[in-house]
Amino acid sequence: MDEKKYAVVIGAANIDIGGTPYKPLIQGDSNPGVIKMSYGGVARNIAHNLTMLGVDVEFVTAAGDDTLGMEMLKRCEGTGMDTSLSVVVPGGSSSVYLFINDEKGEMELALSHVDIVKHITPEYIESISDVINSAAVVVADCNLSQETILKLKEICKVPIYMDTVSVSHADKIKGHLDGIDTLKPNLLEAEFLTDMIIESEYDCLEAARAIINQGVRRVFISMGPHGMIAADKDHAIMVDRYPVTVRCTTGAGDSAMAAIVWSSLNEEGDVLTAPAKAANAAASATISVDATIHPEMSSDLIKKKIKEHSITIHEIEAYREGEY
Repeated sequence: MDEKKYAVVIGAANIDIGGTPYKPLIQGDSNPGVIKMSYGGVARNIAHNLTMLGVDVEFVTAAGDDTLGMEMLKRCEGTGMDTSLSVVVPGGSSSVYLFINDEKGEMELALSHVDIVKHITPEYIESISDVINSAAVVVADCNLSQETILKLKEICKVPIYMDTVSVSHADKIKGHLDGIDTLKPNLLEAEFLTDMIIESEYDCLEAARAIINQGVRRVFISMGPHGMIAADKDHAIMVDRYPVTVRCTTGAGDSAMAAIVWSSLNEEGDVLTAPAKAANAAASATISVDATIHPEMSSDLIKKKIKEHSITIHEIEAYREGEY
């Protein structure tokens, strides 16, 4: 890639501690199962997937100078990210994400301690504006403070891709969607951002339109097992999810966002269909393994999955007029 083709990814990096029980969970009791530790965080996962997809990444996060934080940054560097612009906080406690799945691998409950990301301040974002504006794209997650997100939108001259992370974090951008090039919420987050109830694919299309009308150029709404809706101001498509046996859903949305960025940077087809297909391919690959990051994630893997599975693309012809 030429020097303009790198991505700046800004947001949380966590130590992930997760458990999956052997049998259905019994509330209020100790449940036998498997517990694993890995490195995660929405922005970190996106950055990791992007490097595996062949994109050069400048990763900006915050970590404590504790053992776990230093090892996490070292592992990030080992995947190919440049973390030289990350903030190391003396005496700080590095972020931890604790989750419990059900016996099928679906996330049942999670706690996220990402307070240290507050050290990525608006002033710090402004101080690295040259690096940000020399990139091809900036990807940020809503673990950042609202003030930092607003400063990023103010100073950024390149496309901003935003991951909502969760409903609680999406509150930071509600009413502030203008200036975001590409947004990737799930159904709950789309409901929250639009004050709508989504009970059907057509409700989801209306939510997509409402998000676009707030100033977003493209939106990719994940509908879980029902696939994805992608839309801009003139077009909308529904993309079926790839057939897959679910092992663990954690990290699927992060790989989907990385695939959207990768596809867009490489101009693989049109602005909606190709990124949506790539996102679904990456997500289905990720949920088919126990790890948060698919160990063999690559552009070849995504292209292979797209080639192997004929997935229906529904062009919503009446979207422009709202007559569906």
